[in-house]
Amino acid sequence: MGRLALSTLIALTLGGCVIPSPGIAKATPSTSPLAITSPTPPTITPPTNLVRPGTMTFLSDTTYPPQESIDPSTQHAVGFDIDIAKAIAAKMGLAATFQTTNSPQIVGALLAKKGDAIVSALQITPDLQRQVALVAYFRAGQAILVRKGDASAITGIRDLCGKKVAVQVQSPEENTVDEANGGLCKDMKITKQVFPTDLQAVLILKQRGVDAALDDSPVAAYFVKQTPDQLELAGPPFKTNPEGIAVDPKNGELLKVMQQAMMAIYEDGTYRQILTAWNLLDGEIPASQIVVNSSPTTS
Repeated sequence: MGRLALSTLIALTLGGCVIPSPGIAKATPSTSPLAITSPTPPTITPPTNLVRPGTMTFLSDTTYPPQESIDPSTQHAVGFDIDIAKAIAAKMGLAATFQTTNSPQIVGALLAKKGDAIVSALQITPDLQRQVALVAYFRAGQAILVRKGDASAITGIRDLCGKKVAVQVQSPEENTVDEANGGLCKDMKITKQVFPTDLQAVLILKQRGVDAALDDSPVAAYFVKQTPDQLELAGPPFKTNPEGIAVDPKNGELLKVMQQAMMAIYEDGTYRQILTAWNLLDGEIPASQIVVNSSPTTS
């Protein structure tokens, strides 16, 4: 819910997101925080069965900054996921192309060979693992946002007991507040304030109408990146889950080289540089978690 409920208003305010028609392929963006170039020669042999020779075609629902969105000034895909995909492709000596695909159709589009892989903040779940093969690259969850200077007083959910907290309606974060009020905050309940978008929830925090706001951890980090003089994160992300790049489970060759390329950018420091550029170091995964399932079931 947190991913799909982000409005165009949030994207326009925080860094720009003009959604193109589904199926429009966008070239490698020119506005990345990092200059990601193809090594010469490539360090990993590229797969031979690509949708478009010479390029890795990634499917992505480009409506979720900071992980993937469209820069309105260039109409190119930008974001943390985009830079990860570009770095992986570069390790194979390939370019990266990003094709906007709506989330409900994205797995079907991959299996119909509309793209080589999906990079789109996909949460790794048992159901997803039954459909696709996955290479893990990130961990995301929920995070607490506070006004600059208030983080020392709030480091976790327990510190929100008795305080006013803003959340987006029907979001995982609203469920977290409800759970806390039925559990660890039952004797001193959180006063929950619900808003149609998380942009409004954060705005009321800036205006001192609440003590904190809850949001998806990468989105919360993006709010801080945009206004570091006003906001900061209180404590590490919680309720985290791994996210993965998906490939067709029948494409064993591509799965192997994707895993090799992800490990390569991990080992040479590129992975951490990209995390740092997008203020997402809290989502770093250990190398041991990159390989998720080498032979998923498809039943």
